[in-house]
Amino acid sequence: MARLIAVVFFLSGVARVWFDWQLTTAQAKPFRFADIASVWAEIHPGSLEILQAIVGQYLSPATWEIIASPPLVPVLFGLAFIFWVLRKRKKR
Repeated sequence: MARLIAVVFFLSGVARVWFDWQLTTAQAKPFRFADIASVWAEIHPGSLEILQAIVGQYLSPATWEIIASPPLVPVLFGLAFIFWVLRKRKKR
């Protein structure tokens, strides 16, 4: 199961690199990865606003910046790596 999750995260990262590359070439800007909040806002803005309010109320607005500001692609590849390592450890 961990292998399947790792593959899904990896393929999601590859697809996001493609979308980010297409977006930056269409706008004639230098390449950069989209942050988590902007991608989430494209997919489902309502849930993003709700989670932002919850995190801001119960934790702090600074915590929301830590969660939402990193680029999405390295996060996806990092999660893929973590699940891949977990799969390797399970076999031993």
